Amino acid sequence: MATNLNVSRLTGATGGFQDMIQHFGVVTVMNARIYEPLTASEFEGKSASEILKEYCSVASGVITWEDPIARLDTLKVSNATQEGPTKTVTGGQFSNTLIKFGKTMRLEMQDALGNAAALDALCGTVAEASASVGAVDYTKVYALHVTEDFSGPKLIVGDTFFIDSKNGQQVPAIIAFYQFLPDSIFNLTQDAEGDATVFDMNGDLLTTVIKVKDINGQDTQHGVFYSIVDPAEIAA
Repeated sequence: MATNLNVSRLTGATGGFQDMIQHFGVVTVMNARIYEPLTASEFEGKSASEILKEYCSVASGVITWEDPIARLDTLKVSNATQEGPTKTVTGGQFSNTLIKFGKTMRLEMQDALGNAAALDALCGTVAEASASVGAVDYTKVYALHVTEDFSGPKLIVGDTFFIDSKNGQQVPAIIAFYQFLPDSIFNLTQDAEGDATVFDMNGDLLTTVIKVKDINGQDTQHGVFYSIVDPAEIAA
């Protein structure tokens, strides 16, 4: 799937990510691609856009992503929520909080439709395919096994758009979740009278050290959970 960098808004008027990010609205979910993550040392040596370039090619202003392990194109919810601090330092006569340290983060996704590739990657299932050699051919799956297996970390690249509050236009954005460690839990709800079942794909976002420019424009390393990136920066 390609991302057109030449049209940042439906009207084609001037403006784009840098204007939008000043005041923006979030109105919809992402379409996600799931990949194997880089190693810790590879993450440390690359910026957000450089990491994303490892998973795509660019030609004539169009990003073409590599084939992922799985796609999530029917999400109902994709919420990233933080909690913290995990530690505090208190002191003084009133035992005021002096230092806060440590955050944790979760990514909670609900898919309207189940698909075997995504369930294998994120929910601990095992798809069995007929006449498959090596990687599973998901077009030939004849059984989906619910197992006690746990999946390892995955990198998730999300395509979405935010709304520029100044003009109400849609501006493309890429969300990169560098290390998503899925819960690997698969629940199947069957209800004849209630709402249709959804497929929960939840997990922890691990802190990942990547290259970030400081206030002086110098490269430094910083721990992040995820990044919201201008698609045009990936093609720069």
